[in-house]
Amino acid sequence: MDQDQSIPVNHDDFIHDIAYNFYGSRLATCGSDRCIKIWDWNRQTGLWILNESIGAHDSSIVRLSWAHPEFGQVLASCSLDCTVRIWVEQETNMKNSSMRWRGLMPLGDSKAAVHSIAFAPEYSSLSIATGSSDGKVRLYSPTDPVRLSNWTVNCMIDFVPGGATDADGPLCVSWCKSRFSSPHMLVVGGSKHKNVKIYQLLSNVFVELLELAQYDSHVLDIDWAPTMGRSYHLIATACADGHIRIYKFWSDPSLAKTHLSDSLFVYDGDSDDNKDDANMKALDTSRHPDDASASSDEASDDTDDSEDSVDDEDSEDSISADDDDDDNDGTDSDPDRSSSASGGGLYASDPDRRGRQRGRPSAPRSELASDIAVQPSVPIRRIRWNSSGTLLVSSSDDGVVRMWRMTASGTWREVAAVNAEKDAAED
Repeated sequence: MDQDQSIPVNHDDFIHDIAYNFYGSRLATCGSDRCIKIWDWNRQTGLWILNESIGAHDSSIVRLSWAHPEFGQVLASCSLDCTVRIWVEQETNMKNSSMRWRGLMPLGDSKAAVHSIAFAPEYSSLSIATGSSDGKVRLYSPTDPVRLSNWTVNCMIDFVPGGATDADGPLCVSWCKSRFSSPHMLVVGGSKHKNVKIYQLLSNVFVELLELAQYDSHVLDIDWAPTMGRSYHLIATACADGHIRIYKFWSDPSLAKTHLSDSLFVYDGDSDDNKDDANMKALDTSRHPDDASASSDEASDDTDDSEDSVDDEDSEDSISADDDDDDNDGTDSDPDRSSSASGGGLYASDPDRRGRQRGRPSAPRSELASDIAVQPSVPIRRIRWNSSGTLLVSSSDDGVVRMWRMTASGTWREVAAVNAEKDAAED
């Protein structure tokens, strides 16, 4: 799609959420009219065609979530009527026949409104996490993965001990999308204590790893970014005080001392560039002596074998001296300083990280990367990362959708804004 277009969704009340499927070829909308509308994109005309309109719940529908397509066309919805419903497409039935989407039995374990739902990543089994205003997160999965029937609670997080109510604010959930770092991690935020915590699912039990922060205002939304080769994770929170806060999170703390700069092409080290380049080359040589030797041979084809041997010995001596100096220093380097320019994948596959060799603590850690104050100061309702985790999109009560991108210096700036109310008035 090369241009903007307006979709006449024809909801009879406020629209609370929209959700694209994995391929971006299908769109679901929901609102206070208690209906879900599903749209298919026509490639020939470039228009969105109504697939089905579903009378789904007994109260306002606040959130939608698509499962990964390897599980079929599966959509989940949650509502202020305290229930979650799973919808499965029946491709043999005609579109707009009121039988195209089959609703499974409502999941009614919550005693308060359910404000957030999120299907687990595709590398996991089919399951969905729900966050409700009673202060609990529940993980559901079907006992029959073929027919997708009989969804039961596998485990639960008592996020607010003693319980909470609708007046304490929503509870938001988001999964870690990376399958290569510590798997099955979930971030939960909001409710009574207005805090954000990270959990990991181990043997069907959620274990708390870290508390990111505690706020003075309600957390209205939260999203975990895809890593895409970074050695750290990015987690964004949207708050009622008009702030977007972005956190860096390291599940492996040794990476906090050796991660890349935020831009893969900008080195964030000392001002002495020559010294930085020498340090990086020395570390690369120590980690990959075979590659370093091969590069040296190619660069000096006319040099005799004895000179290559002397160069290799000098390089090894200098590396050993640098390592000895580091070990004797007794202090850690700046967390924002990169020790290599090889990317997060190298560290994830290298069992001999220097952090582990030095006995650093194994507890995960985090830091506030950016605190964005949106102007005008209005509650931020939704935030979402793009598929590479490099662009953040927010929507707020002023009717403006803003896009944020990180600069080479590590700061976040607004790169585009769409005023939905203004555009609707012009149409």
